[in-house]
Amino acid sequence: MERLLEFKHVGKTYGGIRVLTDIDMTLDAGEILCLVGENGAGKSTMIKILSGAIAPDGGEIRLFGNVYTRLHPRQAINLGVATIYQEIDLVDNLTVADNVFLGEEIMTGMRTVNRKEQERVTQKLLTDLNIHRIKADMMVSDLSTGQKQSLQIVKALKHDARILILDEPTASLGEEETAALLALVQQLAAKGMGIIYISHYLDEIFRIGTRVVVLKDGVKISDRAVADTTEEQLVHDMIGREASSFYQRAHFPLGDGILEIQGFQRGNVVKNVSFTMREGEIFGLGGLVGAGRTELVRMIYGADPNKTGRVVINGRDVTPTSPRDAVSKGIFMISEDRKGTGLFLQRSVRENIMITTNEKRHFISLRKERCRVDESVRQFRIKVASPEQAVETLSGGNQQKVVIARCLQDEGKLYIFDEPTKGVDVGAKEEIYRHMLDLAREHNYVIMVSSSMPELISMSDRIGVMREGELVEIVDAADATEDGLLKAFIGIKNTDKGGSDHE
Repeated sequence: MERLLEFKHVGKTYGGIRVLTDIDMTLDAGEILCLVGENGAGKSTMIKILSGAIAPDGGEIRLFGNVYTRLHPRQAINLGVATIYQEIDLVDNLTVADNVFLGEEIMTGMRTVNRKEQERVTQKLLTDLNIHRIKADMMVSDLSTGQKQSLQIVKALKHDARILILDEPTASLGEEETAALLALVQQLAAKGMGIIYISHYLDEIFRIGTRVVVLKDGVKISDRAVADTTEEQLVHDMIGREASSFYQRAHFPLGDGILEIQGFQRGNVVKNVSFTMREGEIFGLGGLVGAGRTELVRMIYGADPNKTGRVVINGRDVTPTSPRDAVSKGIFMISEDRKGTGLFLQRSVRENIMITTNEKRHFISLRKERCRVDESVRQFRIKVASPEQAVETLSGGNQQKVVIARCLQDEGKLYIFDEPTKGVDVGAKEEIYRHMLDLAREHNYVIMVSSSMPELISMSDRIGVMREGELVEIVDAADATEDGLLKAFIGIKNTDKGGSDHE
């Protein structure tokens, strides 16, 4: 089997912090090499070095038989290295073909864009990859998230890539779209392409992986054939202990207080949704992608227009008119889109953690602020060189921890978690769960949107099932099964799963 890539003694330091130490790694043609590890383990740094985004401090990169001390982005692409990041990087108001050739347009003799030829080449790429639901002349705005992710791969393959790097490609996808993308990855590997696949979803590793490398604190901990390892071994390598307690939570008596969500409606996206909660309850919201879960909680939080819905706590109307108004009324939201709506990326960790607290007070002791931030960094295990480090330099999981730390600086009553562990490693998940349970134990109300059925079942007291904008069912988590939930999400009648009508 042809050796495509070899890292030898590669290292990298950021601001005095060693993020990669003496890494050796190989990739062969036709292999799907999975990289796993906690947030901040060094996975993103490795792919940035290979894609030419950053230079290593030492070591060498042997690529297609040639040795390099560093690569540059355009050089890596021209050599045959394509990188697909988690965030979608496409222009919605252009066609599929225009996106594939954006910045590298095919020109006619009259120096105008030859769209007919671009569509022909793009359609051939799509056909060769057995992608039949995407047409070259379609607008990207009409594609689903999964189709957009597939299109990013098509765009990368236009350059005859021999190595494809995928960074959390399924983080925003539903189960059907995830299955389609994984099938595409396997198809590319079968054609001899080398795949580097980064994911926090360990089940995906076992579905498609050939070999799996575990990183921890910038050090390679293990390198095994997927067929020779278990999920328990991987988790142990990643965090140094077993995962048996990750999805087990304490249950405690609920309080007497009542939260009412009344009559939220927005066209066909959210259809007259109402439910009640008791103090201390964690209410899960589940459903397929596009079911309306995120749209509902954004309306509850005041982030999206709301003309009909009401939020009532113990008989008092606290419906927010904006996120700022929500915070003033003790309603906090940890957003699914932490980069778009949850964080100020250019600002420091300290500023992000304290920003809502500082907005509510005219004066705050700098010493007290530093103590609170230092405590949050320690409590949430946020990996930073200093609290003054810019949030944009942190890994996705550490950014999520900053958002949660900020929301917990002030006392609230309703906390909304929208995909709280999306793109977060198994160790950080446990910390997030612990803080959610602490909030519930203190008789707050917690709403949790999640695409993970094990997470919904293990963390919720009750689970609201949304389908096509409607809250169609509420089930007790103790009676729920993954099979039963999936049937409810899809709309298949299920007589085995216990539940209740929604209140």
